Amino acid sequence: MELRQACRAAGIGVVAVSEHTGPPRLHRALPVLSSRLVVSLGAPIDVRYGDHARRAQAVVTGMMRPGTATPCLILRPRQPVVYVELSPTATQRLTGVPVSEVDAGGLDADALLPWLGLLSEELADRPAGARAPLMRRRLLDHLARADRPEVSPYAVEALRIIRAGRGRVSVEDVARQVHLSPRRLRHVMGSEVGIGPKFASRVARLADAVRRASQGADSWAQIAAESAYHDQSHLVRDFHDLMRTTPSAWLAEEGRNLQGGAGSAPRSSSHDQ
Repeated sequence: MELRQACRAAGIGVVAVSEHTGPPRLHRALPVLSSRLVVSLGAPIDVRYGDHARRAQAVVTGMMRPGTATPCLILRPRQPVVYVELSPTATQRLTGVPVSEVDAGGLDADALLPWLGLLSEELADRPAGARAPLMRRRLLDHLARADRPEVSPYAVEALRIIRAGRGRVSVEDVARQVHLSPRRLRHVMGSEVGIGPKFASRVARLADAVRRASQGADSWAQIAAESAYHDQSHLVRDFHDLMRTTPSAWLAEEGRNLQGGAGSAPRSSSHDQ
């Protein structure tokens, strides 16, 4: 089986390797409905989440929680970082920790994954282009040997539906598709992954808006309309609640890394200041 296909089947999503250039700067994690393994191959990572700050060589992060914005990292020059997107099931199998107990602020990965130190050294010794495939192969090996504590298939399928629908599927329709009552669905998701379907839909909708911005758009109003927001002000409120920033301020922080490039960044207006 092709490596990426095997990874997808095992719950390993995007694997990205980056190295910041220039002076240290703040990087806000994007809203996602997955866990992440973040490994620094240089100096430790500084992570801010809510009122807490931590420093670690590697972290495993979980789902966002209502009332707390996405975590922020301090990116430093000559600090290669490997990011891995993990499904809730893959995260729980690798760490042995229930996903509901891991929030977006994360846990020290070195304490949970005793093999990670040697893997980090192996990654650091490889050329940049060889690091992502190596990380995929090693994670597949460890998942193959891991115990199999499973996250509820109802919760996993509900997250898939919400993500695929980009936050537009009602709680009632998600519940119907997974053959649960809305009340039971809220209970299962809360106990298994730490968030309910309504909040998960907010995260998925904002993730869709960020994706559209990264691909280039005429205006934030257009992005709001295409991402199923009531209006641009609604989008701005979700940016503030989930990322503690505005759309225009986020572009100022991250615009040079967007796929669309600076020339295709959407126009801002007085609504997003």
